[in-house]
Amino acid sequence: MIKRTLVRMTIWNSTVVFCLLVILGGALYGLAHYRIYSDIDRQLVFNIDHMQQISLSNGEQVINIDSKEPERFMMLFYWDSNDALIQSLYYKVPYIELSSMLREKQNHMRPESILVGKKTYRFVSRPYQGKLPVVEKLSNTPLKTIQIFTEISAEAYYLNRLLWCISIGIGIGALLSIIAGYALARRALIPIQKAWDKQQQFVADASHELRSPLSVVRGQTQILLRHPDHTIEEESAPISAILKETKRMSNMVDGLLLLTSGDSHEEVISCKPVRIDGIIKAIAKKMEPIMDYKQLRLQLHVEGSELLMNGDENRLIQLFMILLDNAIKFTQADGQIDLECLRQGKSVLVTVKDNGVGISEHDLPLVFNRFYKGDSSRNRGDRGAGLGLSIARWIVDQHQGSVHISSGVGCGTTVMIRFPVIS
Repeated sequence: MIKRTLVRMTIWNSTVVFCLLVILGGALYGLAHYRIYSDIDRQLVFNIDHMQQISLSNGEQVINIDSKEPERFMMLFYWDSNDALIQSLYYKVPYIELSSMLREKQNHMRPESILVGKKTYRFVSRPYQGKLPVVEKLSNTPLKTIQIFTEISAEAYYLNRLLWCISIGIGIGALLSIIAGYALARRALIPIQKAWDKQQQFVADASHELRSPLSVVRGQTQILLRHPDHTIEEESAPISAILKETKRMSNMVDGLLLLTSGDSHEEVISCKPVRIDGIIKAIAKKMEPIMDYKQLRLQLHVEGSELLMNGDENRLIQLFMILLDNAIKFTQADGQIDLECLRQGKSVLVTVKDNGVGISEHDLPLVFNRFYKGDSSRNRGDRGAGLGLSIARWIVDQHQGSVHISSGVGCGTTVMIRFPVIS
């Protein structure tokens, strides 16, 4: 699926970039074409509409165009009522092929281009308005049409070169867009790939974790069905096993729902001022019977009073219970667990330290992963789901805190959590 998505994203990215290049290239060429031809057309129309006959100081009659625009080489054709070409006084060599083509276009009043051999001309036509008597003398018949034209071969050549350059640029851009589209698609798919791998791992781990308690429940249920005449007291062992595994599955499902809600930002932490020192003391008192049963010592140290922070009291209790529960699980009899709470500047530091089996260097970076259980937990026979520390980190993150774990095999484990406090 990821590969197909990568191909689709590459195609879409490349197509979008290619279309943008075509649009920009077309707009550039269209703008250049419009500006060049509009300037030429404007000058042609101005010249043919403002021609007038004037007399020089020597009495010679000439045609003049009073224009402030930059001069451009232009020529004039005059046609009489018999469609005969009256050559201009200024040009001795007639444009025979051009004139034959322009003869058919005397009624074309809008500027047009015409190709003669390898040369391109731009022309415009106008009916004769009777303002040029010096030209009328050249013909025995009345003038009918005046045409003015200019050669635009250079402009057409450079526009053609521009079109080729834009086409080559679009081609190179298309190739680069494919490469860039592929690179961008791969970069965009990195978090998707990680999320996909995480989901696959999650499904596999959840299936594995649920398989064991379900197998136990099914096996114990089959044992109960073999003796339907037995009393509850006689079958207390399998019933106890079923309840234990059911509770384990229930805790696992609750943890998964909590983490899933946190991932989708549905779980809302209800923050209000709470005394974290009071929470620590209450938890330590609550854990005393368990410590005595496990033959462990709990050393409590709370520095200062009324350490206030914004937080959810229930979630904070859950956090510290998870950390203490892990410390109890992996600390041998006669071991010691230190619970410390003290203020450091604008934050409060809570430390849970034990002298238990510790965590290997390989396992330490992975302890916050869901369903991850190091070798020590498996060897000791503890059957947790591996969600405790994931939930603990989520609670810390929701309270804008930080958590750090340091450990070593046989050296115990130290968990340090830092929260911002209310001044």
